[in-house]
Formats: sequence, C-alpha cells, structure tokens
Amino acid sequence: MDLQNDVCTLHDFAKHSTDVIHDIQCNQRPVMVTEKGKPTVVIIPAELMPDKLKALEAVCELVTS
Repeated sequence: MDLQNDVCTLHDFAKHSTDVIHDIQCNQRPVMVTEKGKPTVVIIPAELMPDKLKALEAVCELVTS
C-alpha cells in the first residue's frame, strides 16, 4: 500500500466515491479511508478477495498449529 496514493479521507471518499472506486478497480490496489486522521476501513477490489482470504486462512492455521 502506497500511503501517498492509497489513502483518502472519509470526506473525500464521500464526495468522490465513484472516482475512488473506479481507481480501485483500474489499479487493482486497496485504498485506506481515514476519519479524523485514523484508519477506518480498507476497500479492496473484489477480485483480490479470494487470495486475501486464502492468505488470512493460512496465517490463522499457522498461529493455531
């Protein structure tokens, strides 16, 4: 995640959500939305979700083994 390009405020997201979502889909990169300077949510392209879930499951399996 590139903190210069992959972070936007909740205010900016609310005003430009269509553009932000378009950028997420085109760039295939997640965007972190902040509120009052603190991370609130991360939005990722739906196509990346299965791989992210597999990675998370693998980490959880390592931790619980």
